[in-house]
Amino acid sequence: MKRIFVDQLADIITFTGDTARHLGYSLRSRVGDRVQVVDALGSCAEVELIQFDRESVRAKRVSDIVQLRIERPITLACCLPKQNKFDIIVEKVTEMGVSRIVPLISDRTIARPSEAREQSKLERWSRIIREAAQQSGRASLPLLERITELPAWIDEIKPLLVDENIALIFCNERERNIHIKSVVRDIKCEVIILIGPEGGFSDREVRMIKDAGAFSVSLGAQILKVDTAALSTVAIIQYELNG
Repeated sequence: MKRIFVDQLADIITFTGDTARHLGYSLRSRVGDRVQVVDALGSCAEVELIQFDRESVRAKRVSDIVQLRIERPITLACCLPKQNKFDIIVEKVTEMGVSRIVPLISDRTIARPSEAREQSKLERWSRIIREAAQQSGRASLPLLERITELPAWIDEIKPLLVDENIALIFCNERERNIHIKSVVRDIKCEVIILIGPEGGFSDREVRMIKDAGAFSVSLGAQILKVDTAALSTVAIIQYELNG
């Protein structure tokens, strides 16, 4: 059954905008069809479509509200790659179940959108997230953060690594001694994955990340592209944490 995300569950729900167009045109839904609706807290119910207007679709709730299983949180913090590769990263890691996505700017990041471009990118990524989450049947939408400079982001999360028992997994192409699987299998808490830009992090940034308390890990002998490293790491950690 098709799953649609809403801000809040109610007895009568009105879909507008892209969601209404998706129901009416893409899915060719009709009065009497049923879909699942899920809110931001993972509460889910079945609704029946009862009215189609030019710009909206109305539905009534026809089932009890149930709570879907929310998996252990995984955050992906990833430096922006060139071109539109971050679109693919956002789509795929949403399908794979991450709970938060943080786009970062580091010393060697080439893609540095202006403020005007940043807003349009965030809007596009939000649309991609919603579509990927609905397609994959997720229980919740991942939170998309604003584009942030790496030092500011490290300062923000550093207290959390100690106070809230969060593990920062730093995928470091210079690491030779510690493979990711030897670290991840012993982690029982929330995880943040940090992926660098093309060319890797600068020496200054590597010191800063390690000083924050990150686990520096290797993904193997090969040098991976940003998108490949992000998807591989999420898959490994998702398997170990959430099975």
